[in-house]
Amino acid sequence: MSKRALQKLIEMARRRGMSDAEILHDVLQNVYGGTRRRRLVVEWGEAMGLEASDALRLAFSAGLIPSVHAPREDDDG
Repeated sequence: MSKRALQKLIEMARRRGMSDAEILHDVLQNVYGGTRRRRLVVEWGEAMGLEASDALRLAFSAGLIPSVHAPREDDDG
């Protein structure tokens, strides 16, 4: 999905009153594998205007990922 398309989806979700954590929760539905989930958190977080570390902390605090470590580049886990 293009960055512009992500930003439009985020804009619509925020207009409906969804928090960033709620948006990430919906994005991660039925996504398995820690590395894959963290990559999505970073990608969507950047589209939300968050730094990668802030997006990872937000997802961790919401119980969406098991750690705040950045995704590994060599694993699709």
